[in-house]
Amino acid sequence: MAVARGQHLIGKKLGSYRLEQVLGYGGSSAVFLAQQLEPERKVAVKVFLPRQTMDRQMLREYYDRFLHEAEAASALDHPHILPIYAYGEQDGLPYIVMPYISGGTLAQHVQKRGALTLREVRKYLSQIAQSLDYAHAQGLVHCDVKPANILLTDDGQVMLSDFGIARIQAAQAQREGHSGEGRSEMLMGTPDYISPEQAMGLAVDGRSDLYSLGITLFYLLTARLPFNADSTIALALLHVHEKPLLPGAVRKDIPPSVDRVLARALAKVPEDRYQSATAFSEAFADALARQAQPRRLPFSSSPSASGSEGSPHRVKVANHSSLMPSLPGRRRARASRRKLWLGGVALLLFMMSAMVALTGVLSVRWMGGHLVAPPIAAKGEVRTPVVSSPDLFSEHSAWPLSQSFFFDKTSARYHVVNTLPQQIPLISLYQQQEFSDFRLDIVTQEVRTPSSADGGDFYGLVLRADPDQARYYLFEVLTSDNGQYIFLRYDSTASHQWTTLDSGPAPMLNIGVGKQNKLHVEASGSTFRFMINGQNVGSAVTDSLPGAALLTNGQIGLYVEEKDTEVAFSQLHVLSLKKQKPLN
Repeated sequence: MAVARGQHLIGKKLGSYRLEQVLGYGGSSAVFLAQQLEPERKVAVKVFLPRQTMDRQMLREYYDRFLHEAEAASALDHPHILPIYAYGEQDGLPYIVMPYISGGTLAQHVQKRGALTLREVRKYLSQIAQSLDYAHAQGLVHCDVKPANILLTDDGQVMLSDFGIARIQAAQAQREGHSGEGRSEMLMGTPDYISPEQAMGLAVDGRSDLYSLGITLFYLLTARLPFNADSTIALALLHVHEKPLLPGAVRKDIPPSVDRVLARALAKVPEDRYQSATAFSEAFADALARQAQPRRLPFSSSPSASGSEGSPHRVKVANHSSLMPSLPGRRRARASRRKLWLGGVALLLFMMSAMVALTGVLSVRWMGGHLVAPPIAAKGEVRTPVVSSPDLFSEHSAWPLSQSFFFDKTSARYHVVNTLPQQIPLISLYQQQEFSDFRLDIVTQEVRTPSSADGGDFYGLVLRADPDQARYYLFEVLTSDNGQYIFLRYDSTASHQWTTLDSGPAPMLNIGVGKQNKLHVEASGSTFRFMINGQNVGSAVTDSLPGAALLTNGQIGLYVEEKDTEVAFSQLHVLSLKKQKPLN
């Protein structure tokens, strides 16, 4: 049994080290607490334990690779990498001597006390990132980053151990002409933490360690793993093909910004991940800093009755956690619009009825310059007629107008300019009517991006929003990191206000000033589908809220988060699958 491996070595003397007890096991090794005789001190000794299935040649190869770990690790000198005191071979047993760290591993720490605080995780991540970037700069890849290989010192620091084995084994195998099967086995690492490229036996670089570090971070935050399977092969396939669970779905105090960081770190393709461990760590710290700032949504009042674009309207800023009352004069403006809206719908329904009467069964709808046949109702299903929509940006009076929200008549685009500090987002809601089930198309174009180093910004669409913005859905894209998306639900009345429903990479997103993107949203009941530039983003997402709590109806709007970001929106068509609800 695994628990008995190495027990026969207790009391044995290797060099000047007497083995006292087993501390833990690796794939083909055991780590012992040992007493060093000169000088007298406690140390940890890692001893290679051959498996019974290994023939003589395999044993020799593993002996060589085991000692190459010591050679490589002994060349590393970093405060957060466990140093090597000595290494050697005795009685056919290669061994490595390291400092004994009494605090145990982070895996043991989490098992004892549960998930760590966000502050603790930020501290440990920063230290591990420093050690990884240092080692990567030396040309070494760990290939087995996991909580069990991160040691906790008495003064609260962490040290990365077992460094460089897999990468050195692969390099040595290539020099000695070993088979591809051997390289795949060596690159396997620990199945719970391996990167997709490790699972497929492909070449790895430092970005493979960043994926494993992302899985490690998930474990530290939740005390569980994002993937579970009954076999090693099944687990490897999950890493290769399946989207991981994000910590916000497990732990209520995890903000969406942290989920976005983890989603990028766990991207299937190395190019879609952070390109250094420090970049990963800094993104995580920045996400926590954003959470510490009160996240507020500026809310613009309705335009004046005249609808003049030249008269700016004051923007009222309110905290997310408070409800925002309707501003004076808003109800009167909506009431006057309701009569016009009802008249327009009545005329439209009359024309549609006449068309159906003349053609018998044929009806069409207009979408983005194309005639599209409506969905065919299933047998026994009553489907509400699809109501087409003009470009909603043609209704200037239905949108907030100010220095931050304005129309460019030349290009027929509506601009949202965020000049607010601390990533406070701007929201502009269409104030004419509400929508329930619908298909939405809109064209976006970045006009100005932040001056920050990554040059990225967040913008997107608000869906089914309450008039006071107490509840809504948010579909948001991130224009750096090769394109990302996230779909969230916000509820100011809930204990966990932000809920991440879906997120992941969006490589089809066109990134850069002047680049246009077409966003498409389909909302039917509690199910949503998204497309960017004609390509599906993820799969259909269904909100699991109980029926009475679902956001079934509300306003649509535009969202721009980052300071110094300007986005132009145009060609907004919303095709309602149910009768639209006017605001009154």
